[in-house]
Amino acid sequence: MSSSARVLSALTAGLVCLALVGASGCTAAPDDGDGRRDGTAPTAASRSDPPPVTVAPSERGTADFCRVERPEAWAAAEERGRYGSGSGAARRGVAVGADGETVFAVEETGAGSELVALRDRGRKRRVVHALTTVVDGRKNQYGSARFDGRWLVFEVGHDVDDWNDWSLYAWDSAGGSAPFLVTRHDKAVPGPALLVRVHGGKAAWTEGARGGRQAVHLYDLAAREDTVVRTGRLGPVFLAGDLLGWREDPGSGGPVTVRAVSAGTGGPAAPPPVIAGIPGTAHLTGDGETWAWVSPDLRTLYAWRPGWEESATVARAAEGETVGQVEVTGDLVTWTGGAAVWAADLRSHSRTALTPGYGYLGASGTSLLVGYLPEGFGKDPAARKQAVDYVLRARELPPLPDCPAWIPVPQPATETGSAL
Repeated sequence: MSSSARVLSALTAGLVCLALVGASGCTAAPDDGDGRRDGTAPTAASRSDPPPVTVAPSERGTADFCRVERPEAWAAAEERGRYGSGSGAARRGVAVGADGETVFAVEETGAGSELVALRDRGRKRRVVHALTTVVDGRKNQYGSARFDGRWLVFEVGHDVDDWNDWSLYAWDSAGGSAPFLVTRHDKAVPGPALLVRVHGGKAAWTEGARGGRQAVHLYDLAAREDTVVRTGRLGPVFLAGDLLGWREDPGSGGPVTVRAVSAGTGGPAAPPPVIAGIPGTAHLTGDGETWAWVSPDLRTLYAWRPGWEESATVARAAEGETVGQVEVTGDLVTWTGGAAVWAADLRSHSRTALTPGYGYLGASGTSLLVGYLPEGFGKDPAARKQAVDYVLRARELPPLPDCPAWIPVPQPATETGSAL
């Protein structure tokens, strides 16, 4: 498999997971930690009294965060944040609001699926959109989805065997109108996979264009106006504060670079120098302050914050695994790995598992949606039906135990990107 194919596989793993509820790609990778604020360890005065480290630092080296058992306070937060399926339907979460109060989920209804808005841990339910599962012999399903507190933007895939056959919809949660069609992709034009982002009333995505190129779209949801801000050899977009960015291949044999515009205006803007100078990455995300990205070979997770002189290693994948979906929520960097969903705490340089097995993620602001299958992803479809979903508010979680052995190691300059 080529490096570009491996990258595409990892980026689509989260979508496959959400669509199939627990496919083996849902936890695609690693298990380790990350960074510092000023090049020094946080002070003891900045944290409450966390439980002691229960697992020794990784034998792979001091660049890794210490793995610790999940503290009781974190387990209690999971219990408080669980969303049950009061309707009795098989349910899986797909998006969360920044306040942690609203979750969007897909419920199976027999012949179809419903996209529902949930509040009060699922006790308040509103149907947003409905699908007939099979149309003309092809299976419809919900894919990528994001919510900015008002606007929900979501993908409908029209053929499970063709990831280029999709439509994008938007719904205004502040009004009473039905979702409207944003765009219908021409399935004859190949990818990349659709990874939509939404923030401040603007939606953004990278879409396949003619001539083997890709186009970055910036869409004003209230005005229903679409602007193509860049066309070329481009990767999926990220939204970090006011920055709308993407990876770009100059096509002249040079390295893949990180480019950006203002999400508010579409005008020129630049990421911080450390981010613009990343030697190579398969995937990049951030919240405008904290940034996280994955190495070109999908094996190492890095992070950076203002005040840090350079990047720092967060996690390295176990043998035979890769880093999957990555999210930034406050002081936490979370990702899907080969054995679980993981969280690294930037305050303490420790990491812990958030699920007992395969899982998936959704994030907005400092709220994190975590889901997994209690019975695992087995051959029996019935055992895969009921996922467990819960919401964590990162700012309410006490720090994980300190990892005193951790030493920040930046991304090597030789780890350059490859063609998209």
